Amino acid sequence: MPIHNLARFIARLLEIYTLIVFANALLSWFVFGTQNAVIRQIYWFTSRIVDPVLSPIRNALQPVSRNFGIDISPFILIILLQILVGMLR
Repeated sequence: MPIHNLARFIARLLEIYTLIVFANALLSWFVFGTQNAVIRQIYWFTSRIVDPVLSPIRNALQPVSRNFGIDISPFILIILLQILVGMLR
């Protein structure tokens, strides 16, 4: 059952990545209004992990989401990640 263990491991990594995406989305609301260096560093760290995956989603959604005033790409990514986790289980 090594394939089953590998699938569970990948699913767990995707769940952790989902938490990082969620944390980054939350921090993006607060980071520019705070002088707290710890929050800024956490946001910088999570952005470096999340932005390469979010950029293509943002580019694809740009014509549609231009008038929303809110970036919905993290929510789309979280939904896609949860679909992948469900497929791996």
